[in-house]
Formats: sequence, C-alpha cells, structure tokens
Amino acid sequence: MAENSSAEQVDKVSLRVVVLKEKNKVLFAEAGKDFVDVLLSFLSLPLGTIAKLVAKDSNIESVKFGSISSLYQSVSDLDTQYLWSHTCKEMLLNPNNSAEAYCWNMKLNIDNTESLKSYYLCENVSCLSVDHKYCLSYFRNQKCICGKPLNREKSRILSKEIGFVKEMSTFIISDDLYVMPNVVTASLNLLQKLGVNDIDAIDKQTVSINITKKEVVDLLKLSLVSKTPLSDFIFKKEHFVEDLVLSNQLEVNIGKEKEESDEMVVKVLRRKSNKQILFVEAEEDFADFVFSFLTFPLGAVLHTRQGFSFVSCIDNLYKSVTELSSDKCLRSQLFKDILTSPTISAQSELRHQILPIPKNNYKEKNTSYKFIDPKSPISGGYAGASLTFMVTDELVVTPMSSIDGISYLERMKVSLNDVEEMVLNIGQKEGLGILRASLTSKSALTNGLNQFIGSRSVQANLSSNARPLKKPKVEK
Repeated sequence: MAENSSAEQVDKVSLRVVVLKEKNKVLFAEAGKDFVDVLLSFLSLPLGTIAKLVAKDSNIESVKFGSISSLYQSVSDLDTQYLWSHTCKEMLLNPNNSAEAYCWNMKLNIDNTESLKSYYLCENVSCLSVDHKYCLSYFRNQKCICGKPLNREKSRILSKEIGFVKEMSTFIISDDLYVMPNVVTASLNLLQKLGVNDIDAIDKQTVSINITKKEVVDLLKLSLVSKTPLSDFIFKKEHFVEDLVLSNQLEVNIGKEKEESDEMVVKVLRRKSNKQILFVEAEEDFADFVFSFLTFPLGAVLHTRQGFSFVSCIDNLYKSVTELSSDKCLRSQLFKDILTSPTISAQSELRHQILPIPKNNYKEKNTSYKFIDPKSPISGGYAGASLTFMVTDELVVTPMSSIDGISYLERMKVSLNDVEEMVLNIGQKEGLGILRASLTSKSALTNGLNQFIGSRSVQANLSSNARPLKKPKVEK
C-alpha cells in the first residue's frame, strides 16, 4: 500500500483472504462491519459523487464512469448563467446522499460532499411567509421570500447510527464483490462454483492492511472497471476494461408507461453511415433530465433495472444485499431498503421526473417551516428558462450554438451529406435506455436511443429552420 500522508486518518482493517496458490487470485475475503459497511455504501452514492471520486488519482489512475464522467465535467465547465442559480451547479457537482446520516460516522466514509448538517433561516428573525411559516433552506444565502438572504445558521440533529450491517456480523466477499454471511457452507459452495476441489490448491493468508479513504476509492474504481476487483486491489494487478458495450437487444422493463404529455421532444442529428447519434438539440426539460442523472443514487438506478446495470461487480453487490437477511445481517429492513431502493435527496428531485426513481417521502416534522427550493420556481429544474442546449453522444451538455454545432461535426470528421436529422419523442422507455447506457458506455445516446428511432421519430429536413417545440400539455 502507498504511504499515507500524516494529515490522513488511517484505520487498520484486517482481512483474512483465501487465495489460489501461485496465481495471486483472491477466492474470497472475510471481513467485519467496518469494511462491509463502506462496500455497501457504494450503492448509496449519487452518480455525480462517483464520477467526482473516480476522476481523481488515488493509488491507481483516474477512470471514466461511462458517460457520467463527461456529463459531470460538462456541468463543471458550464457557465452558471445557463443554470437557474449558482446553487443549482453546486447541487449537481456535490449531490447530497440521502443515506448520509448512516455514512458520515463510518470509519472509511469516502463521500467528501459537505453534508447538510445545518439549515439556514432568514436573517430577519421576525420574517414569516404568508402561511405564517419560517422560510428555510439547506443552502446558505438563498433568497427568502422577503428578499433577504437565508443566512441564520441552525444545526440539525444528527443520527448516531453508523453503517448498515449489525455490529458483530462477519461476511465473506467473493472476488467479484458478492457479499454473503460468514458460514462454512457459503464458502464451500463458492469454492465449488469456482472449480476448486483440492484444498491443497488454496492458501489462507491473513493480510493486515492500513486501509485509508484513498484505498477505498481504489476499490470503487476497480469495482467499475474490473471483473476481479479484490484480486486487483490486494495484489495490485493492472486489469481494466476500456469500455463496456451494451446489447441493444435487451428490453427495458419499465412497468406502466407515463402519459404522452410527460414526454420531451428533441431534434436528433445522426450519422447516416453508422447510425451514430452525434448530438441532440433540446430545450431545458431534456437538459434537466440529463442533469438529474448526477443526483441518482447508484442503488436507485439498479432498482429501476431490477438489479442489472451491466457493471457485473456492482450488480453482484446489489443482488447480494437483496439476499442478505434483514434480521441476521442488516440492522433492519429499513437499511435493506435504503441500499436496494435509495431515494433521491429531497432537495434534488425534479418536479417533472419521467423516470421511476424512488422519491423521498420525508416531510419536516416541524410544520412551522417552509422549505425554499433552490431550483427554478417555473420548471422545478436546474436549467435556466427558455434555453436550448446541445447534448452530445457522451452526454456533454452545452448551450446550443450553430457555430459550436458545426465545429463539433468538423471535430468528429462528419461530412454534411452523411448527416440526417429527425424529431424524437423522449418518454420513460427512451429515458431508461439513455440512463442504462450512461453507466457503461461513452455513447449513451446512440446505445440508449437507436432502438427506438423509427417507431418514435419523424424524419426532418436539414434545411428546415424549425426548432423542437415542447409538446403542449393536455388539459384535464
């Protein structure tokens, strides 16, 4: 392990590791609460937080998280004038973890997002809303309804509960991050599944590792790009996957579809020769939809996909939690739900979200306060009003510009006679397709939308000056 800086707190976690002799391959590891808590906490992390963490060098180089990494970087580069407020940008770059109350006291908590440990009231102590409530925000200097800043700080009552699993529980963890109760039958079944029948072929090692937050980030990176993250983590192998290719034959199971009035309309520019979507031109509703990916907890995305993200180790981690006993292994059924269907932070929810992401039903117990939403009071989203955006295949979001669009085609070496334009309705099926592809592919729009083009699109003339218009709301 790399040397730790003196400023970084070191926690010693002992792992007993069973390895295959002479191959430096981990068959499984044995671990207690501290290690398993942080491993399971990966499911609670918003996608934007994961993109932020894996973009930095730790003991291994930075990695790309599908198209989420480029989306995150584009928001970082986006001028605040194209968002509703500076706070909106901060909310997207540092999304709040709805399970933070159970993570912030963990020994190896890697989420360095500033937790919402305080809230802010109007500097005018006598200010009340029309319904006689005190205005409240979790973000300093939001504007109160009276026009004054909300900057009077009050501390929240913080939970003293730590992590997700029971205090004295121990677990075995497979090389591809499947977590199981620490019982002999589970380990024997795992060895048989791996084709290990000769006890002499395995070696028990007790590895004492000074695991810091930096090492946990290593493991997070490896869980996204390696099929053997524990072996790579313990033995420092270099084993990465360049880019995972999605199968367009997989159906998106979404249950009941949304009404047509909830759909968005975009213009799609696609290369004729290979059907690659170059970019879409869309209004702020689609930009908000894409921005919102950064606020989704990883476990919530897997919940919409019935546990299949096509990142095999993350899928294993998720499935193993669904099979862990909420009585014997986890602290309660509540904690199982927090990991397998985590909600978006209440402050981050879009008013009009077309995806079936679990919503936070938490309501302030003290009804004397009125929450001030830092997002747009018009759309309930992050983007500025009445703006048009260009969203590229790998989800880079920029303000729409004809010159920038032409320059993009030039950079992509696309001739104008190889470009076709169409209008496409984006509903829940299409939205889930984009989200699914964004986790594992640098071509989120192509892999997410091409299966729908034809039945849900209308060919347009490139010479047309028409802009995509939002579909009129159906009067009830």
